[in-house]
Amino acid sequence: MSHDQAVQLLRSVLYAPGHNSRALAKAPTTATDAVIFDLEDAVAPAAKAMARQQVLAALQASKDCRTVRAVRINGLQSGGWREDLATVLPGRPDVIVVPKVESTIELDAVTQYTGPLPLWAMIESPLGVLQAAAIATHPQVTALIPGTSDLSERLHVDIHHDRTPLLWVLQQLVLVARAADIQIIDGVFLDLNDTDGLRRQCEEALRWGFDGKTLIHPSQIAAANTVFTPSAEVIARARRLLEAWDSAAAGGEAICLLDGRLIEQLHARDAARVLALWQRIDAKQ
Repeated sequence: MSHDQAVQLLRSVLYAPGHNSRALAKAPTTATDAVIFDLEDAVAPAAKAMARQQVLAALQASKDCRTVRAVRINGLQSGGWREDLATVLPGRPDVIVVPKVESTIELDAVTQYTGPLPLWAMIESPLGVLQAAAIATHPQVTALIPGTSDLSERLHVDIHHDRTPLLWVLQQLVLVARAADIQIIDGVFLDLNDTDGLRRQCEEALRWGFDGKTLIHPSQIAAANTVFTPSAEVIARARRLLEAWDSAAAGGEAICLLDGRLIEQLHARDAARVLALWQRIDAKQ
C-alpha cells in the first residue's frame, strides 16, 4: 500500500477505552474523523481479555460507518499484543496503532500478523524520536502520533502550561512525516474543563504542521474539527490563487501576481492541497 493511498481525513481522532462498552458504541457515531479502540494504556491488565472481545464487537457493529476505525494494541515490550491482533483482526479494522515504537523491527513483527493493513506508529520515547525517520518510511506506516505525555515524562520536562519544551521534538516528527509523505496526528490534551486551552493547542498544532489531534473525550471533537477545517476565507483565497495561476500558466508564465503578492508553483500546490482537504470534508458532511 502506498502512502498516497493512505491519505485520510484525520482532523479529530478519538480514543475509546476497550473496557468501556458504552464509549466503544458511541465513538463511531460521533463527528470524529477516526476512532481508536484502545486496548493499551486505558485498560487495566485484569480487563484486557474482556476489552479484546468488546473491541471486536465494536468493530463488527461499526463495519458500515464512514469513520476510520483503528485499534491500539498493547506494546511489543509488554506482551499481549499477539492476543490483541488474533482477537480483533477478524473485525477488519482499518488501521492498527502500534504504541511505543522504537524500531522498524517492531513494525515488521506486527506486519507478520496484519499483512498489508496500515499502521500508525506512536513515538513516545527519546529512542523513538531518534529512530523516527526510519519508522516513518516503513512501508506499512501511514501516520505518526507523538505520545506527548510519555515524551514529557521521559525527557523530564513540564508541559502542563505550554509545550515549548517539546517544540523541537514535535517539529522533528512533523519533518520526518512530511519527508516520508505520511500524516501526523498531535497528542492528547488532558484537561476536559479547559476548552480554551484545547482550542489554543489545536491551533498550535495546525500552525506546526499537524493534520489533526488525538482526543480523549467526545466533547473535544468540535474544537478539533473546527480548527483543522480551512475557513471560508482560506478556501476562497485558494480558489482565486489557483485561477490566477492557471491563467498565468496558460499564457506561458511561470509566476504571477495576486493582490500584489508574487505567486509561484509552490503556492499553487499548497492551494490545491487546501482545496483537496476541503473536498474531503465536504464529502463527509
